[in-house]
Amino acid sequence: MSYIKINDILKKRGKKPVFAAPAAAEGARIKLLVGSCALCSEFKANVLEAAKRLGIPQSEIEVISDLARIARLGAVETPSLIADGRIVCSGKALTVEKLMPLLEKKDDGLL
Repeated sequence: MSYIKINDILKKRGKKPVFAAPAAAEGARIKLLVGSCALCSEFKANVLEAAKRLGIPQSEIEVISDLARIARLGAVETPSLIADGRIVCSGKALTVEKLMPLLEKKDDGLL
């Protein structure tokens, strides 16, 4: 995938590498990748509550449950959260308080 090339460039510039699949940068700003388990349901509720507290409109959140599409986005396990084209959480249901800093819009110029 091309995120490997991005990381090579960042390494040469002395910056930290990131995990960003090109497909993850398209569409809604926040992508919630969930299956049908209880952990995924809890995570989805926590993400939606954190977004509500931050004033993020529902139009910026996309819930994806198709496993083939989840794999194309670069996630290995569910639940996963992609914010601003980067996988910021995978495999665990974070609390609302821990999710809020991850959902805030960051403009660090990496993507």
